Amino acid sequence: MIRTETDIQECRKLWAMFSPQQDAWDDWDLMFAFHDQDRHRPNFLVHLASDGRPDGLVPLVFDTKQERFMLMGGSYPDGRILWLLNQDFPEFFEQFPERTVLFDLRQSWVSKLLQLYPQFETNFSEQDLRYHLVPAEIGFDFHNHIDTFSSEKKQKFLYDLRKIRKREPTLRWGNENEADLFIELVNRNFGAESDYANEDDANEVRRVIGELERSGRLKTLTIEVDGARQAVSMSLLHGNNMIALYASSNNDYNNLGKLLNVECIQEACRLHVDEISFMTGMKWKADWKMKSEPCRTMRKPPAPWPATPD
Repeated sequence: MIRTETDIQECRKLWAMFSPQQDAWDDWDLMFAFHDQDRHRPNFLVHLASDGRPDGLVPLVFDTKQERFMLMGGSYPDGRILWLLNQDFPEFFEQFPERTVLFDLRQSWVSKLLQLYPQFETNFSEQDLRYHLVPAEIGFDFHNHIDTFSSEKKQKFLYDLRKIRKREPTLRWGNENEADLFIELVNRNFGAESDYANEDDANEVRRVIGELERSGRLKTLTIEVDGARQAVSMSLLHGNNMIALYASSNNDYNNLGKLLNVECIQEACRLHVDEISFMTGMKWKADWKMKSEPCRTMRKPPAPWPATPD
């Protein structure tokens, strides 16, 4: 049997009951920062064992703007799993409302599920790649990784870095909240096409970075060129892992974004983290020969979906 919980305080208790508290995305406070209380309606699905004890949870919310159901935290977090017994998935699936989308689930978890229930394969047809590096594997120095590039690519890569460094950029590491600088840089580069031209999405960044600042998990790099801050990276330190959450640079400065990402990786190496994640998408991550692992998105019904009604 599955019941639905819509009270946010009860949802928090259920989260505490089922979350493994291992990855950053298992943390309620962080995921609640991604949660837009004006737009998202809790719709947690709780599986009950024969004795009435809760034994599985899918923490859905309804996005009233996109008119879809999704995991709490939305589309940004990646590599997630569902907190349920695999044998209960068909029952959960039956209870998933129409227009349910579960973004970027961990491939290894999905594979085990589909071995049991191959009939759901079409619902998991969308795939993306999560990119990451393991500092120990590169001797805690990104230059060792650059040495694995082809001779021509390595030469061009180092030339680009030397060229931007000739502008004598000033790098500052700290734990400051630079959400507005990030939003400003992205909007400057992409204008109306920016992901953060929409105030709802901009406010999500502000909430998330505010939570990381509050909880002491924020690692910020700003780069100043020509007397002004022209680049920023804000990363999440959770346990001994680092996630490069938000980064942007002024596109008027060639190779500044490259420098920003290199320095972020070097900081992860200095901190001796187990992994630095650059999350999903974007070709440059593959070009830099980062490690990758697939993620699969589930949709009910299978993609493609009709357009969201106006």
